[in-house]
Amino acid sequence: MQPKDYYKILNVVPNCGQPEIRKAFRSLALKYHPDKNNGDAQKAAMFREVQEAYEVLSDPKSREEYNYKRWYTRSVGKSFREQAITPEQIWAESRRLADYLATVNNMHIDFDILSSRIRSILSAENITILLQANEIQFNEKIVRSILKSSASLPASYAQPIYLLLTKVAIQNPVLLADIKQCSDEKSTSEVWRKHTGWMVIAVTLLICWLMYLYAG
Repeated sequence: MQPKDYYKILNVVPNCGQPEIRKAFRSLALKYHPDKNNGDAQKAAMFREVQEAYEVLSDPKSREEYNYKRWYTRSVGKSFREQAITPEQIWAESRRLADYLATVNNMHIDFDILSSRIRSILSAENITILLQANEIQFNEKIVRSILKSSASLPASYAQPIYLLLTKVAIQNPVLLADIKQCSDEKSTSEVWRKHTGWMVIAVTLLICWLMYLYAG
């Protein structure tokens, strides 16, 4: 995730004083407060961004530490995230993950880290934003991208992700069918893998027993 530029979020200049920060916070907090936005998830997310920015910039010590991190981020050429999460940003995160995994050997994937990363993309807040925005194109892209990213996960890791995906695809019968197909195939593969393991052990024991008999 891109770092946040708290000054841009509050729409103030980096060398502003505390009065300007307080004034900007009050104005934006009033604009985005959940009580005034009828449960709009994106505006609620923006309200939290504004709160977070104010908490950091209103405290001299926190602001000093943040200024150093902000300077470092700019010095290495990284960009900032200035707005609350949107469907397009959620899609961008899912696409970046899929693109990265395409370059990684499946044998080197840490299942705990990957599943945690996917679940952060499919957080309750992000799913609410996707459902309220109801941008079908982005929702479909996100679901298919996550299905691709979770392909290497064992069933125990993948099934909870499939449940989250069904929430995003709730109004899309085709996507729901695709998710179910992936879920069924994952479960079948897991059963076959377990049975194959026992079969390998049984065959190995049989060969050892036959070798013992012939050796005797």
